[in-house]
Amino acid sequence: MKKRNRLLTALGMIPKYQFELPSAGNEIRHSVTSSAADEAWPSRVTLIYNQKLLGVADSEFRRRGLYTSWSFIGCMIFITAFLFFGSMPFLFPLAPYWIIPFVGLVALPSAAAFLWLAKQELKGYAVYPVVFNRSTGKVYFFSIVNGKPVSYPWEKCVYCVVPKRSGGPEGSYYELRGYVLNDYDGVLDSFSIGEEAINPARRSKEFVERWFACHYEYIRMFMTSEDIGFLEPPNRGDYVSLKPSFKQSMNLVQPKAEPKSLVVKFLFAFIDIVIFVPKVVGGAGHYFCCKCCKVPQWSQEIIDECGPEIVLSNR
Repeated sequence: MKKRNRLLTALGMIPKYQFELPSAGNEIRHSVTSSAADEAWPSRVTLIYNQKLLGVADSEFRRRGLYTSWSFIGCMIFITAFLFFGSMPFLFPLAPYWIIPFVGLVALPSAAAFLWLAKQELKGYAVYPVVFNRSTGKVYFFSIVNGKPVSYPWEKCVYCVVPKRSGGPEGSYYELRGYVLNDYDGVLDSFSIGEEAINPARRSKEFVERWFACHYEYIRMFMTSEDIGFLEPPNRGDYVSLKPSFKQSMNLVQPKAEPKSLVVKFLFAFIDIVIFVPKVVGGAGHYFCCKCCKVPQWSQEIIDECGPEIVLSNR
């Protein structure tokens, strides 16, 4: 299991600091008692919001299905190559027969590796929700240890901004994560809160720090304020669903910008053409995972504490 987790972490399928904190205190910790920012922003992957509950999806939700869709394409490419080159000795008399096992040794294991990656993603949940309950003062999530629903007093958890995975030329990715720690800062459990953010290459982390500070401040004020009437509720576009349309899946994987400047509109129109294929492929994978992956089920005890609105369904 540890080798599998190391491999999936290297591939970016598992957050880098899910099971441990960064070394040398490289995480950015936020206090549960003092303000983290001068503004408070709701998460753009909100699942539930009312006077009692605030539920958000995990940072991987936007990308969920990406490995499935691209793995399927990679698998089909290798299988097609095997069938094409494998049939050559039967179509062209001069083609050697040894090409069949040679291509098979390259193409079939590669296709199997892509299928294995897709299977790892499909084995997981469609979403890993995190719910904050003002009435009980608890946070509810699904354990990374055994996948079962658990709850902890929200103020007993440690909330940090940590690196999620290394990106390419575009920069590195970060996430807001809550940790349940022992007395020696060892991680007993953890949970991802809201969407990820990218720190552009060769830039300071100030934008990422402020982004997560404002999102965390929204959660902190929701949990600590006696009256949350002053908090701005999430907009309609901030909510995500496990029953999306294909268009919604594409826009979730690659959010559509709505600039006011005419020049910027033309620029974004050109960018949309360039990223059209990745957007369709990613959207197809996300749509498939939302429809076909398992949906986590809360225990009856947690449902009794939070109410039936906490129950999620993709049917």
